[in-house]
Amino acid sequence: MKKICAITAIMLTAVLLCTAFVGCLNTNNDEGKTYVSVDINPSLNMVIDEEGKVESVEAANEDAQVMLYGEVIVGKTAEEAFELIANLAIECGYLTEENSGVNVTVVAGNGSAEAEAKVGDIAKAAFNAEAGKANMSVNINTGSSFSLERQFEYTKGKYPNVTAVQNMSIGKFKLVTELVANDDSVTFEYAATLDNEDLIERLNSCYEKIEPYATEAYNLAVAEANKAFEIAKTSAEGAAWTAYYAKIMALNIIEHPVNYGAIYAAYDIAAVSVDYTLDQIELAISYTNKALSNVDTQKVADILGVEKSEVDAAVTDENGNITLESLEAYIDKTLKNMSVEAYNQIKAELPELETYVDGLQAEVDKFLESLPEEYADAIRKIAEDAKVLGNDVIEFVNSLGDLTVDDVRSIVTYLEQKRDETMTKIEEDLTAEELEEAKTYVQASNDIISSAQTIYNTAVESAKKEAEEFLAQAKQGRFEWKHQHGEENGQGGNGENAQ
Repeated sequence: MKKICAITAIMLTAVLLCTAFVGCLNTNNDEGKTYVSVDINPSLNMVIDEEGKVESVEAANEDAQVMLYGEVIVGKTAEEAFELIANLAIECGYLTEENSGVNVTVVAGNGSAEAEAKVGDIAKAAFNAEAGKANMSVNINTGSSFSLERQFEYTKGKYPNVTAVQNMSIGKFKLVTELVANDDSVTFEYAATLDNEDLIERLNSCYEKIEPYATEAYNLAVAEANKAFEIAKTSAEGAAWTAYYAKIMALNIIEHPVNYGAIYAAYDIAAVSVDYTLDQIELAISYTNKALSNVDTQKVADILGVEKSEVDAAVTDENGNITLESLEAYIDKTLKNMSVEAYNQIKAELPELETYVDGLQAEVDKFLESLPEEYADAIRKIAEDAKVLGNDVIEFVNSLGDLTVDDVRSIVTYLEQKRDETMTKIEEDLTAEELEEAKTYVQASNDIISSAQTIYNTAVESAKKEAEEFLAQAKQGRFEWKHQHGEENGQGGNGENAQ
């Protein structure tokens, strides 16, 4: 009996220990979703649901698109997802002995530090396990990167009187900046008023819509195809409304003294044209890596304790240009790969580096803020070309002064409101029979619209094929380079950083 009791006690203890261990790794909670950002480079973002499974994933840069191409992350548990990401990063030659730092940012929807720590522990365990299989070690940082902290403080300085911005945590700041980057309809100030759960849910919706082949080239091609289709569709429908009104005015000018069809068409095409211009501005802002002027790489090198030649080689592109993105990426990479001792030696000088990079950020901000004004003449021309509208649109545009992105959005909204108001006038002006007849005119334009749709579909399919071929070839190239390089160095497949 004593032996049985002893065995039972041991078994019970084992069960309790296993339960405790599983409880530490289980992200299942009834308190909302969790956002996770992983930066090696590559950089990617995930949303983990209440059951501890990945609900959506975003490849935040081209390296991540290459690494994740053809892989299934959604639906996996957090443990499985981190293991796969770690393995891919090693196999593609992104995670190496020379680039062994990994930044993992976790933000729980309910703000629970315990929930965030659990996900961070899962990430650490997964990366350490996969690195161990490859006979290498990694350094997992679940704190904030240099660039995130700098951008956080810099942004708060830009909004000194906005309470929502001043009160946000750095985790919420990460969510806000991600949402603004993924949803053009959301402004930074508005996003700052949302809570973490809402931000994560909105980000989740954005990520779910992103195609894995959505490279920068693909997005630009689709934007051009969208422009051509929308303008063709709007022009065809507008011409039909104008033609119908011309007909009934010829038959009864007294009953129909105003060609509301032409006015509707003018507002509609103007709205589409300005909206396309807004897309161009936003794409330019998203994809513009402005070349910085007079970057003091010696200062950066001195603070980080490295050679200037190393900084120059890492941050300068083939045209001799240095961008804020390349500079901060290098700083983040250097810091995350430092030993604790090396980091502590330069820690006191990092505020000086932050101040210096803030100055470069101000240079970039000034440039980006000027972009909408570069399109101002085109926008004013759109308004002036719509002669049938009178001067109200021109006056509205001119009243805005130097245009900002929000101003251009307001012009689109204004034109759409005027278009909708004109449609209401059409519905009031025409009898039920006339309105039905007018719609047959619009339907008759379907041949033109159908042709434009075919051209659009072909363009998008072609862009998709090119993007998929590029990603597949780039990923295969990473595998081949990494393994070949590893064998040459006798490292069993573990080569140096291929970046």
